[in-house]
Amino acid sequence: MLLMNRRVAWVVPGLVVALGGLVALGGASPQEEPAKAGATAQPGSKGHGKMVFVLTTGLEDLQSVNMAIRHAGMAKKSGYLDDSVLLVYGRSVQAFSKDVTAKPPQVAAAIKEAKEAGARIILCGEALKRFDIPKEKLEPGVDEVVPNSIVTLAELVSKGYQIIKY
Repeated sequence: MLLMNRRVAWVVPGLVVALGGLVALGGASPQEEPAKAGATAQPGSKGHGKMVFVLTTGLEDLQSVNMAIRHAGMAKKSGYLDDSVLLVYGRSVQAFSKDVTAKPPQVAAAIKEAKEAGARIILCGEALKRFDIPKEKLEPGVDEVVPNSIVTLAELVSKGYQIIKY
């Protein structure tokens, strides 16, 4: 019995190597074709993913605020994604208030660029209440105010969105 196990231990790896070589010579198997096709996707093609850019940092980190907004727009504009969402909650909602005077004009410009690129901007209603920001005082470009951003984040993840957090 021990001799038989040793033979199997030598034969099985040899078969794996031989079969792997045949697959490499013959091209990809039919099961591998969709994965290979996805790897060579061209910009503008659909069905290649969805991303949610989660912005939680406030105006104390203006660079991160601007990057999150711009990256959501650039990701959508790239043509590789079906959807790009900027989900804003916590103190970051202050960057979307027209009344915050500490905010430089670049933030409003970044919001406009992201919207023109096709990104969706969603703000947390709970955070707006906490920071006393009425919907009427939001920068143009906000698509939606949701009751609770964590519930929305969970929904997006359940739909296959990948998360990028700022």
